[in-house]
Amino acid sequence: MVGLFTPDCIRMPLDRVILVVLILTGTAARLPPLTANRFHQDEAIYSYWGRLIASGHDPLLVTYPVDKPPLLPYLLALTFRVFSVSEVTARLPGIAASVLTIALTYGLARRIYGAGPALIAAAFMALSPFNILFAPTAFTDPLLVMWVVAALWCATDGRWFWAGVLLGLAMATKQQGALFVPLVLAGGGCQVSDSKFQVSGSKSRTAREFAVFAAGFTLPMAVVTLWDAQRWHVQPSYFEKGLTSYGGLMLAPFAEWGERCSEWLLWLRYVTASPVLNLVLLVGVLLLLWASRREVRTSPAARFDFVLAGFVTLYLLAHWLLTFNVWDRYLLGLVPLLAMLLGRVVWLAGRLLSGVGVGRAGSPAYKISAIALVVILLVRPARQAAHSGYPVGGDHWAYDGIDAVTDYLRAEMPPGAALYHRYLGWHYLFYLFDAPVDLRWYSSPSRLAEDAQQRGDVPRYVVLPDWEPRLPVQAALRRVGLTLRPLFRTVRADGTVSFTVYRIE
Repeated sequence: MVGLFTPDCIRMPLDRVILVVLILTGTAARLPPLTANRFHQDEAIYSYWGRLIASGHDPLLVTYPVDKPPLLPYLLALTFRVFSVSEVTARLPGIAASVLTIALTYGLARRIYGAGPALIAAAFMALSPFNILFAPTAFTDPLLVMWVVAALWCATDGRWFWAGVLLGLAMATKQQGALFVPLVLAGGGCQVSDSKFQVSGSKSRTAREFAVFAAGFTLPMAVVTLWDAQRWHVQPSYFEKGLTSYGGLMLAPFAEWGERCSEWLLWLRYVTASPVLNLVLLVGVLLLLWASRREVRTSPAARFDFVLAGFVTLYLLAHWLLTFNVWDRYLLGLVPLLAMLLGRVVWLAGRLLSGVGVGRAGSPAYKISAIALVVILLVRPARQAAHSGYPVGGDHWAYDGIDAVTDYLRAEMPPGAALYHRYLGWHYLFYLFDAPVDLRWYSSPSRLAEDAQQRGDVPRYVVLPDWEPRLPVQAALRRVGLTLRPLFRTVRADGTVSFTVYRIE
């Protein structure tokens, strides 16, 4: 019995201790933005869908034209039922997915590259400003990335059925999951040893593995299609709605290539927010591929280097040259891949230093030093990200005060009042979910004035954010004999006015 309590029995391997510390550090960095920022408009609409399901008012979302697969709204609905409805509750799945992705990236990198590169990748994942700022959001992207990394891990381990299931869950979270199908197939395929390529019947084995993968992928997608089919008599398919909402996908005009390139590079730099690490990644990956080129036929790890680098390159080229919206969230799926490449680059540097007699790449001292170097380079960007210091992820103070505005409206507006909106409709749907208010969208100040004139028998309100000028609205109303009377105002921490509530009289 005494032996059960000896230090040897409770001693953890060094790698595991470092991983736990990195996960705890990453979790701590993700918590401050959780309550610091109000909902981005996309967070608001996804959470509104979750409220519709959780309340039982519309469990199939037939009353709203949904342009996303259903997994996130149903997960939000479950979270709301368990923890009550709030911004923080809606962001818990994103936090959990982001933290789990640290561990998943470590597990995947350890299987392919070993413990040293895996820990460096985990440090990058824990402290990347992109990961920190997207985690405390109700976006689809943190969940999507978690499923993709898990699917890639299963594929590299030969568990093709589960790779298919997990990639299907990625597609059930966001349509962009389809973009990662080549990555999962190529990543799993390159792990076959060189000798197996020479065995007769390898083509039939590959066909069987693909069939197993397809069977796993079909399961969640069949559920999604069944859900979608229940809505077709009222609403378009979410996939069709997604295509029409974003205007389709085609080659971007040549005249826009320069501007699009600079905009994507602007977002891309925030993946590390460290000029040193950005340079290390850019130059180091090229050197890594040069060093790995002779091992491609014999080393699964070398093949995986080319798969990761090739996918990142093609993904960026596609988003640059095609008419994808230039949105930061589209780059989140590249962060785990860049993290693993960084781990390999730093480890390659250790091998080169060992070759000239400086240290030993596999030693615990080098491992700790390499991880510490990455942490040191990322600690300042991580701290700034934890204080919402980069324009990445969710809202950064544009919607400060929207919760106070909706609390005021809920308390002061009489039932049946008309609330006009141009930019805040999705926020109202969430924050004023069950309020007896008539939400009325207007496309221009003249349309607002025209409709308000026709509704003189009901109280009429409008909330103007600071980015919508008051004078055009005021002038349009004056032309039909109406005025704006300010009732309530919200102010940001820097003293600037964010919203003003007006009654139209």
